[in-house]
Amino acid sequence: MSSSEVVSVPVEEPIEVIEELYEEQAPGLSLKPVCIFIGPVILSLVFFSMVGVLVRVHVNRLFSYPGVPVFGLIWVQMLGCFIMGMAMRLKGVLLSYSPALNTGITTGLCGSITTFSSWQLLVFQEFFNTPRSDHSQFRNFLGGMSVLATELGCSVAAIRLGQMIGDEVRIAYNYLSARNTPAGTQISKVETAILSAETSGRRDGWFAWDKWAKCDVILAAGGIAGVIASTIVVALAPRTRSVSIALLFGPVGTILRWRLASLNTQPRRISRFVPRFLAGLPLGTLITNVLGSAILSIIYVLQTGVVVRPSVASCYVLAAVSDGFCGCLTTISTFAAEITALRSRLSMLYAGISIVVAQSFFILISGIYFKTATVDYHICKDMNVD
Repeated sequence: MSSSEVVSVPVEEPIEVIEELYEEQAPGLSLKPVCIFIGPVILSLVFFSMVGVLVRVHVNRLFSYPGVPVFGLIWVQMLGCFIMGMAMRLKGVLLSYSPALNTGITTGLCGSITTFSSWQLLVFQEFFNTPRSDHSQFRNFLGGMSVLATELGCSVAAIRLGQMIGDEVRIAYNYLSARNTPAGTQISKVETAILSAETSGRRDGWFAWDKWAKCDVILAAGGIAGVIASTIVVALAPRTRSVSIALLFGPVGTILRWRLASLNTQPRRISRFVPRFLAGLPLGTLITNVLGSAILSIIYVLQTGVVVRPSVASCYVLAAVSDGFCGCLTTISTFAAEITALRSRLSMLYAGISIVVAQSFFILISGIYFKTATVDYHICKDMNVD
């Protein structure tokens, strides 16, 4: 990549059209795609993905206790989807502060809080009754379908709720902005910021430090500080190494997902390589969710010690890759948003393919072990590494 190359930020959520938001304020206003430098976006993704990992791990632990009425992961998914719904409606407001802020919140924060692979792991555990509970195979099926339907329904509902509240916040923001806008000005602060971003984003320089907004500087400092702090904690605090290492693996999964998200908006580029019925689907999200689920299924078997008995350090790394890389590589927030945006047939096809292919990997990789093993191995679990 040359030093003067400028990238167009891949937008995970294909629902929102910016022009629709501003048509109400400035009829006839034409907005071009916002181009920004890749530096602020990468650092914003690093910062928000680390925040997302912390939120997911600790909220999940908060709701993981004996006798819990609802499994903890559902609260994580709902929280991330709720924030995503609000961010979709407030996209113009976020862009007015910094395009990197919009990408960081939607792709970085929401995508890292929610996780498709852990959801599919829970579904697999219920289908195959990995805890070895004493009930019939039909009840195994009911358990798997319960986890599947509950998380999907609650995630979509959280997206809708976030959109409703986001609409109200946007109206309030526009009202307050209009009060501070001089009389006779038709284009608000939001449109002015976006139009200026179109030109500033095409200047020379990979980072263009002198063109960064204050928000970009804050996010960059947060990302760098997070990486340094996590590295120090890994070395000095053994009991929290699984979370600390996960914070380092998380941004890698987030950035990979962000790059693959470009496939969602460029169907012609890959239409010749895929079947026609897949061309209209968000292939970027589909690939990341399936890939992350396949990797998690391998990690799930390795954690049992049935292949190679892992050491304590290996268990820390496996837990970190599971919570960090796989958790950030896969996402339900974007998945749920795309389901609500697609036409009904495409929506059902997209959801069906994503779930069936992910479960197929779990069955082929992890299911064979749990159906043939005569001894329960829980090496990493016995070491209290999670």
